[in-house]
Amino acid sequence: MTRPLLSVRDIHRSYTTTSGLIRRRVVASTKAVDGVSFDLFPGETVGLVGGSGSGKSTLARIIARLIEPDQGEVWFDGELLTEVSRDRMRLFRRDIQVVFQDPLHSLNPRRTVGESIARPLLNFGMPKRAALAKAESLMELVGLDPSATSRYPHEFSGGQCQRIAIARALAPEPRLLILDEPVSALDVSVQAQILNLLREIQGKLDIAYLFVSHDLGIVRYMCDRTLVMYRGQILESGLSNDIHKLPAHPFTRNFLDTILTMDGDERWLDAAAAIEDVEEERSDGGGCVYQGTCAHRLPHCRDKTPLLKSIDGSRSVACHLYAEETGFRPSDLNAKYEGAIPCKSKS
Repeated sequence: MTRPLLSVRDIHRSYTTTSGLIRRRVVASTKAVDGVSFDLFPGETVGLVGGSGSGKSTLARIIARLIEPDQGEVWFDGELLTEVSRDRMRLFRRDIQVVFQDPLHSLNPRRTVGESIARPLLNFGMPKRAALAKAESLMELVGLDPSATSRYPHEFSGGQCQRIAIARALAPEPRLLILDEPVSALDVSVQAQILNLLREIQGKLDIAYLFVSHDLGIVRYMCDRTLVMYRGQILESGLSNDIHKLPAHPFTRNFLDTILTMDGDERWLDAAAAIEDVEEERSDGGGCVYQGTCAHRLPHCRDKTPLLKSIDGSRSVACHLYAEETGFRPSDLNAKYEGAIPCKSKS
C-alpha cells in the first residue's frame, strides 16, 4: 500500500485570553484544534469542511507550519515536520505551498505579478531571467496572458488574482497544495472557473490537495475524501459522495441542510439556526462537542467523548449512536429528516 504523503497525528492547539497590564493572567482558553488525526496520499484531494470557528484553517496553518501546535505530530513523506529545524523546514517549503482565501491581500501590490510568481524561485537560487521566464509559462498554465507579467495586482480582477496566486504556489513544483477557502471571496461564476482550473492542474501535475472549505457542495465536487470538523474535532470522515448522499453524524446532516437548494426547500433555515445556537454545556472533562444541540443525544453523550471509529469500512464517525448495541445506521439518522418515525435508540 502507498505510504501517506501527509500524516497528522493528535494535533492540539488552544488560544488563551489574558487580562491585566502588569500581572497577566489567563481568563479564558479556547480549543481551536482538539486531537485531530488523518492521512493524505499522493495525488489525492482531501476536503476539510466545517463552519466558521471549527478550526479547519488553524489546522491547515499548522500543517504548513505557519503556526506551531501545542501537541501532536505532522509527518510529511516520512519526516517529522514538527521537529525539523528552521533551515530544514525551508527546504520543505518547496513541497508544501498554500493558496489563501483573499487573492488581493496575498499578492504584494508593489510588485508586478511576474515578480510575485518568480519570488519563490529566486528564494531558492534560480537566476532571475530563468525565474521570470518560468513565471510566464505558469501564467499560461493558469489561463492568463503570459505577456501580462509586467502588470500589477490592482490591474486584474479577483478571479485573475487568484489564478496568479495559484501560479505562484505552483512555481516551486510542490507535492502538496493547501487551498484555504480558495474561492469563497469570488463570484459564483468565477468560483466554477477556478475549481475547474484546479482539477485540470491536478490532472497535469499529479499533486495532492488539502482543500479547506465551509461548503460541502464544493468539497463533494473537488475532493476524494471529506473530513467534517466541528469545534476543533473531526466528527465524520469518508468518501465525499457517501457523506453528501447519506451523512452519518447528526452535525453533518444539519450542516448539509444549510446548503441552499434550487427546489424551494427551506429546511436549511432551521438547520442553520440549530448550528449557530450551540449550548456551551461541554466541560473540559469530556462529552460530545455537539451534544448541546443534537436531537439524537444519548444520556452518556454529556460526559463521555465519542471516538472516531469505522462504521462501514470506508466511513468513520465520532458518535455514540453507532455503538454495537444500538444497531443504528446512517439511514436511520436520515429517515428523521424525511418525515419517518425516529428510531428507538434516540433519547
